[in-house]
Amino acid sequence: MMENIVEMPKEQLIGTVQKMMSEGYRFVTATCVDNGNETLDVIYHFDKEYELINYRLTVGKDEEIPSISKIYFGAFLVENEMKELFGLKITDIVIDYGGHLLLSDDELDAPMAKRQIVIEKKGEKQNA
Repeated sequence: MMENIVEMPKEQLIGTVQKMMSEGYRFVTATCVDNGNETLDVIYHFDKEYELINYRLTVGKDEEIPSISKIYFGAFLVENEMKELFGLKITDIVIDYGGHLLLSDDELDAPMAKRQIVIEKKGEKQNA
């Protein structure tokens, strides 16, 4: 179980991140989790004096969220990674690799995203 986690609506993302910067927090990383339904959790991890604070944002897989890379420049790497591996829609990343930070054109789109697989068996469909 993760400690020091605060739920945050996406409308508060930029304001919260700006507040963390102004209060001297270091951006550690962000984590993306596919909830297995139509939502993703994005957890932003911040540190100050060895205390982690985590902000969780739950968004629909079709929703866009703004990049925090204009506030914490280094976030562009993890944002590109989440965008590419999970299909998270992030806008205005300061350096956007357009889906090719880790994957080539031959790779599966969003390979870390959970997918429902349908198996057809002699005229019947089964969900796996």
